[in-house]
Amino acid sequence: MAFFALGFRPFFLLAAVGGFMMMLVWILTLSLGYSWPGVDNVISWHRHEMLFGYTGAVIAGFLLTSVRNWTGKSTPKGKPLAALVIIWVMARLAPLVSEQQLLYVALDLLFWVGLFISLWHALISAAFRNRVFLLLVGLLGTAAALSHWSILQPDNANLSYIGAYLGLDIILIIMLIMGGRVIPFFIQRGLQKPEQARNPRLEKGLPPLLLIMLAINLLLANTPWVAVINFILACWLLPNLWRWHDKGIWHKPLLWSLYLAYAWIILGLLLRSFGVLGWVSPYLGVHALTVGGIGLLTLSMMSRVGLGHTGRALEPTKLTVIALGLMMTAAVVRVFLASSLGLIAYQISAALWMLALLIFVVVYLPILTQPRPDGKAG
Repeated sequence: MAFFALGFRPFFLLAAVGGFMMMLVWILTLSLGYSWPGVDNVISWHRHEMLFGYTGAVIAGFLLTSVRNWTGKSTPKGKPLAALVIIWVMARLAPLVSEQQLLYVALDLLFWVGLFISLWHALISAAFRNRVFLLLVGLLGTAAALSHWSILQPDNANLSYIGAYLGLDIILIIMLIMGGRVIPFFIQRGLQKPEQARNPRLEKGLPPLLLIMLAINLLLANTPWVAVINFILACWLLPNLWRWHDKGIWHKPLLWSLYLAYAWIILGLLLRSFGVLGWVSPYLGVHALTVGGIGLLTLSMMSRVGLGHTGRALEPTKLTVIALGLMMTAAVVRVFLASSLGLIAYQISAALWMLALLIFVVVYLPILTQPRPDGKAG
């Protein structure tokens, strides 16, 4: 089946479907007080599912596809890929239909173990710049396990917070590494410009800064050091917006969306820094990073990769452009209007998020489920 020919096909489609449903469940629960059999704390569930469910699926689809290009080695397809997909789906459904919370934990962690094993053969002997993704997937699975701690140990929920914020930081590291590779490349290819000169200082300095951020956010949470490292990291990334900018990107939706998603990450780091200092609500930084950074970046990447890896022209439909605009607006509403509008802003932002992903499903369902028009594999 074409649907299971490469990892991006099922995982991108199911990420969009799952992201829609997860947000629908969240907003119905928040607005109407619905309860679900295996969900004791809906905030913890929402936090976990958006990070490790939705974003985890996008990361899985991207890595299972890109690792083949990076290493020349195969990643699961066919039945093994289908098995991993089924585990992901069952993990998402488990807390909504079953009171057996340990089943939810077991299925969710089984997915991360399965993804790690799926990437092991291709990455373990690869260059370090690619092998690091194996470590990051392992850490993301560990963070997912910690995020479940309130289920395993209800009297010690602190580790659940640690797991969630550790997961967010690891996802940011993955996004920044991937973004640093693909955004300038996509801009250069999309605008048919000469390859941009690299900045060795910025590139070599980023990994140590990311490690320091991870350590400080984990070990010195809610201290001024968190504000300092997040501010420094944001400033370190800021020159990339200047280096990568070209007026031509504003005529290419698959370029301006990636560019603005990167800008949202920088803004989110700044707001997270200011939140620790008490200058703004700490949730502003979280949602700038998640809705703006992760939401827009994942939707843009899925749209671009979904066309490129199925042998189609990199020209999004008008509906896709609308979806990108809706995701951008969802971030603006959630970050900048929540303090004044409260629940209404949550509902509007959630509706925009869901509509953006629903449009992606409508546009990309035939693209991701049918064979490539050029007859090639993949």
